[in-house]
Amino acid sequence: MQGAGLVLTSYQQSLTRAMDITANNVANVNTTGFKRESISFDSYMMRPAADQAFQFAVESGTYRDTAQGSTIITGNPLDVAIQGKGFIPVQTSAGIRYTRAGAFQMNNDGELVTAEGDKVLGDGDQAITIPNDAKEILIGTDGTLSAQTGTGSAATQLGRLRVVEFEHEEALQTVGGNLYEAKETPTPSDEARLVQGSVEQSNVQAVTEMTRMIDVSRTYQQVTHLLELENERQRSAIQRLGRISA
Repeated sequence: MQGAGLVLTSYQQSLTRAMDITANNVANVNTTGFKRESISFDSYMMRPAADQAFQFAVESGTYRDTAQGSTIITGNPLDVAIQGKGFIPVQTSAGIRYTRAGAFQMNNDGELVTAEGDKVLGDGDQAITIPNDAKEILIGTDGTLSAQTGTGSAATQLGRLRVVEFEHEEALQTVGGNLYEAKETPTPSDEARLVQGSVEQSNVQAVTEMTRMIDVSRTYQQVTHLLELENERQRSAIQRLGRISA
């Protein structure tokens, strides 16, 4: 396969990658706190000979849309939506990871955990424990968690959810489970605020992503057709050359 065939194949591979990214966005349209991703392409010029030049499509990387998703009210007092930039650290079996998915609950030990069971970390990277008899649980905009315990009517502070941010947020790596891995040390977020009883929705626009999937699919079909024509042209040329040689 030469020339046009190689160029078309590189374009086909790029479209496959674009479809994978878009399909993942669509699959997470209802995932709490999910941020849509896009892929960026560039061109690569190759000159196999002085009178030849081929321009290939190459992936230059993916980037994350960090725009705020809409906030919906759940009524669960343990749910929190982050307003502004920031992430909540959680303890996983692989180490500390970060999330914006604030749909939390209590495990059997009374610890605040994510839907996957990872412990939500507070000050000092310590787990937050809520007594079984806790009533009127309140989470302030600064993450302070308090509740009435025992027979007392006064609220007791139980801990504080940490919200951190990163200088290079775009460098965070997704690791599944709506979690991110960071290579840099985070700093406390001074601007982020928490909204109790709510969660942040995905910022994926379903109609936009479905339209993009259709466009990529149609383009892929066109490229595939052109590639088939190019293959047929080469077969015909080989057959004709074979008859002439004979």
